[in-house]
Amino acid sequence: MGYSGSTSRDSSTPANQNPTYRNVQDYAESIRVVFNKDKWTYEQMLDYFFAIHTPNDPRWAGTQYRSAIFCHTEEQKYLAEQACKKQGAYGKYVAVEDASDFYRAEEYHQKYVEKQTSNVYY
Repeated sequence: MGYSGSTSRDSSTPANQNPTYRNVQDYAESIRVVFNKDKWTYEQMLDYFFAIHTPNDPRWAGTQYRSAIFCHTEEQKYLAEQACKKQGAYGKYVAVEDASDFYRAEEYHQKYVEKQTSNVYY
């Protein structure tokens, strides 16, 4: 869990170099996924993303909770855009953006669901 996707990051301002939950700015809460290309293709990862995630209308989700796919290559960007188109109405709510810096979130955000005592989130 962390923060990524700032479009107005100003690296000369220390507060912008390490976003936090209370100072999220225009970052999105995000996860970093590292996968073995011999076991999963990027297309399979995109299919899994849409299988477990319901994108929200950005007018209601805001910047912090926007649905986004952060791409590292032009090929990833193209494939992500095609996957969004395949999703129809839901796909239009997913921003396909160039990957930016990733900042690890505070410890209390790590494995959040596992830390909860209630089954509400399961």
